[in-house]
Amino acid sequence: MNQNPYRNAGIAALVLAVLFPIYWFYVIHLYSTQSLEAGLLADMATLNAWDALFVLIGALEVYIYVKLSQLCRNHINGGVSATLLLLMAAVVVLFHAAVLVDVSIAFNLVRDPEAVGELALLFSMVCLFVYSVLAFILAISLLIRLASLSMLLKIFAVGLLTAAVLQFTVILGVINTLLFPVLLVVLAVQFLRNDQDVEVV
Repeated sequence: MNQNPYRNAGIAALVLAVLFPIYWFYVIHLYSTQSLEAGLLADMATLNAWDALFVLIGALEVYIYVKLSQLCRNHINGGVSATLLLLMAAVVVLFHAAVLVDVSIAFNLVRDPEAVGELALLFSMVCLFVYSVLAFILAISLLIRLASLSMLLKIFAVGLLTAAVLQFTVILGVINTLLFPVLLVVLAVQFLRNDQDVEVV
């Protein structure tokens, strides 16, 4: 019996589907109870379990994108899709590297925490925009190969396109707090299935 090389990625996707909304609902609550500036500084001035969870979420997301990249390259001849996923993984690394700002502020390594915090927020917004662009292009590249995709990957591609468009609007991007975990569950099922179920073209 051949071992499924995507089994661990499937488990990671399920774990992330649980942790992702927990963290981001905490963030939404944090910023809904105070001003953006006050919430940002309060968050960055402390190191706690939420920061560790933020790092864990980033690590899981990167791992999932790398494994999905391998699946696309090996089973649907999706070289472009595979490359886009690796670029998305790189953007995720940069986005989650923002935790280093928390470390520097918490240990008083910067002279102007407020300015550093504002720059970090701007950098994070840029990362989110770039991520959304890449996700949009990835969804289109997958839908172009619609006939060669499994039903689960078709659902994922349509959902990813929706998520990218929602993120572009910024305000409606909060819906992705719920949509992204659903897409992760879809990916998890795809990963946990026998990889031969993906049609090779």
